[in-house]
Amino acid sequence: MRLASEVDILEELHSTRSAAEALDTLQQLTEMQMMSDCLRSERLDHQRLNWHEHAQQLMHEGLFVNEYTMSYEAHSNLVEILRPYLQRKEYNSRSSEPIAVEHMVAAGLRHLQGGRVKDARHIIKTSRAACYAAVDDFIDAVNSAPELDIKLPKSPEEWKNVNENFRRRSSHDVMGGTVGAIDGFFQRCNKPTLKEVRNVLSYFSGHYESYGVNCQAIVLADLQFMYFGVLTPGSTNDIVTFAMSDVLKDLVNNLPLGLYFVGDAAYPLSEKLLTPYVGVHRHSSPYHDSFNYHLSQLRIRVEMAFGRLVNKFRILSGKINGSLERLSAILTACSRLHNFIIQQDGLADAEISHDDENSLEVRANPSAPLGMTYLPTVPDDRFVFSTEAGTSHTRSEIVEWLETNSIARPLHNISRRTRELQRSDVADEDWVQSRNRDGAVYSVVREYISPI
Repeated sequence: MRLASEVDILEELHSTRSAAEALDTLQQLTEMQMMSDCLRSERLDHQRLNWHEHAQQLMHEGLFVNEYTMSYEAHSNLVEILRPYLQRKEYNSRSSEPIAVEHMVAAGLRHLQGGRVKDARHIIKTSRAACYAAVDDFIDAVNSAPELDIKLPKSPEEWKNVNENFRRRSSHDVMGGTVGAIDGFFQRCNKPTLKEVRNVLSYFSGHYESYGVNCQAIVLADLQFMYFGVLTPGSTNDIVTFAMSDVLKDLVNNLPLGLYFVGDAAYPLSEKLLTPYVGVHRHSSPYHDSFNYHLSQLRIRVEMAFGRLVNKFRILSGKINGSLERLSAILTACSRLHNFIIQQDGLADAEISHDDENSLEVRANPSAPLGMTYLPTVPDDRFVFSTEAGTSHTRSEIVEWLETNSIARPLHNISRRTRELQRSDVADEDWVQSRNRDGAVYSVVREYISPI
């Protein structure tokens, strides 16, 4: 019995010591928490932007379109389209007020306009991390909403309407079968990583001395995109990109009978894709030159669309930071919003004639030829004049009709080209001159980059 009592006493002492140690540990943790609370700065609550008052103020000042690239009505419609994709994000906030869909759309549009996210956060009143997340969510939502899809014409009636819009812009209805203008542009980006691509060097353009990607688009007469894609590395020429894209080739080859696209000399000539005469073929007949003029009347629509795209979304005017996946997402979102804005607000400057395109109020890119706002894809010496190998009975028939009706290039257009040549240091009218970012002068064959 005595032995048992000693064991009980020892167990009681041990348990008492354990309890005391636990209390001591708890007291230490409590003191550490109190010290941490004292050292931590007080968290300030973000008072969210009152969107309604903000919008009313901008509309009163006539600045809403300038601030958000579209009318208030179009912006409201966009918010409703994106609400199902963004509303679930509203409540992921520790502030007293959630980040509303209007805030996310405002931050996303400002970023695509070329604004910095760390500046946009001060407008919508969020943390820096929350604003970056809102911008990413906005871009993903724009690319996910089926209401913003870029749609191809499908029915004969839709193709007829597309064709009629082009025919109204073609002098003498010369290019009466046109349903789209195709071209590409170069978008600068960061140097890709080896984890993203195997051949990093293929993304480097020696012409623009920058890494980038080749984007291809087909444009309607009202400057909406019928097709837009980020297809190949930046060093790839349009003719190679076209050959590598099954989507583009199928789209061209499956056009209804009698219809065709128009493009510059970087594309392969065919019955469904008409390109200008180049080199000696251009000067062999005045009606070849007339054909080039009438083709460029419609081909300019794609250049105007690119110019409008870059001027609306100034993030495209410089180098886009981030991964190639993010680059593609931004470009796609901009192209979808480009169409949405035209559908919602119309396009007054779409009616500018071929010879008045220089009156558009745009900011020229210093690295682009002829004061363009975007960087056209420019072929290298391997492909100059090589795309004339194709044949097109359609093009020959148009030239024959021009000759039969004695329709030459208009005199006012010849006068404009003469003035342009006099202002240039290049003596040959077949070439245009520009400078790259370092100020080095380069010349480019006119048919590859500009209406003629």
